Amino acid sequence: MFIRNNDSNTLVFENLKSLQLIGDRFSEYELQDGSIDPIDRAWPKLVVSQLESLVLFEIPIPADVAESLMSAPLKELTYKGRSDYAHMLCQHSTSNLNELVLAFDMYIESNVETFYQNTNAIFRNISKIPIVRCTVADLDLKIDWSLIDWSYLTHLYVQNLSDLDKILDAIPAMPYLQFASLIVDINYKTDLSLFVTMLNGLKQRYSKPSSSKLETLLISLLGIDDELDGALDELKWYFPKLEHIGKVE
Repeated sequence: MFIRNNDSNTLVFENLKSLQLIGDRFSEYELQDGSIDPIDRAWPKLVVSQLESLVLFEIPIPADVAESLMSAPLKELTYKGRSDYAHMLCQHSTSNLNELVLAFDMYIESNVETFYQNTNAIFRNISKIPIVRCTVADLDLKIDWSLIDWSYLTHLYVQNLSDLDKILDAIPAMPYLQFASLIVDINYKTDLSLFVTMLNGLKQRYSKPSSSKLETLLISLLGIDDELDGALDELKWYFPKLEHIGKVE
């Protein structure tokens, strides 16, 4: 049940516990100069004093609406979209959250440098959230994983990953990471042989095992997973805390 006050353009949801707002992936993101869309359409003020679960998919929201939503006693926040909007949301208090889920598609990022700035700022300042998940589709704008500083991330999901060796370097710099699911963009047998050679050479590449706390690692090579058997076992040396290593289902 909600109450609308026409004079103040306010929607009051007295007992609402869960809210999903779903928009269009492309319609409101890009301006000619690449800046955030100011969102001309009018939004009502939302009062959601009992809200515990919020899901935002591909929907840019004004700063005042974000502030109103984030002032609720949220336990779970899921956001899929561009990193500047995620950063705007997470600048508000997240101390009550039990789980934060963020998903980014590099296709709609304005530029990769802004992506680094926004996501590094987010994942460096959320130390009190038990579960922090991030999904990245690494497509048009390739990520330089050496510039990633996601200190408090616990679960990482990467699609269309082009540089597995670079992310192996980055994972130990994520001290709370427990789970990683990596879909690697390898389409040809020649690429596979190089990939297996890289795995077999881990002990030559690294002088000692990493300090990572990673417990579960899933890897897929886009349809040629059967030839991975055996090679993946080399990763158990590099990630000594691994309890399970397998393939993305």
